[in-house]
Amino acid sequence: MNVKQVFDFYIKKKDYPCPITERLIKAGYQQEDGYIRYAKEKGIEVCYKNAMPTQWWHLIESYCKRTDYKNTFTKNITCGELIFWMAEVADCCEKDDLENLANHILASGIKVKRRNKNKPPVQYNRSKWNKEIQKVCFDNIVEKVEASFKI
Repeated sequence: MNVKQVFDFYIKKKDYPCPITERLIKAGYQQEDGYIRYAKEKGIEVCYKNAMPTQWWHLIESYCKRTDYKNTFTKNITCGELIFWMAEVADCCEKDDLENLANHILASGIKVKRRNKNKPPVQYNRSKWNKEIQKVCFDNIVEKVEASFKI
């Protein structure tokens, strides 16, 4: 699966409902750098409480439009909320599996005190959970996207 296929498959999913992904992000499961830094540079709203920026923006604007379309979209892409969203809107994983995974992630959060109130008062082991999200979702995403381009 290459970046062009990812772009073509997801470009029309901007307003597709993603309640499980939104629940994760609104609970503070959002990366702090990468696409967040780029969103700030572009003047895009950054607020975990509103699940902003959207994962559609993350994928299409921040990743695909800034990446050579011929590149392969690989498991080097590790952002959990992005992969989770891709699976949810592609409808390529069982909803119950996504719900269970989200529930486990959210239950694992550790409360933290932060001076910056724009950051969530909880932390997650993103390394652990991003790998788990990838394990549950990534191959299903590839299968679904590639199948959509077969004649």
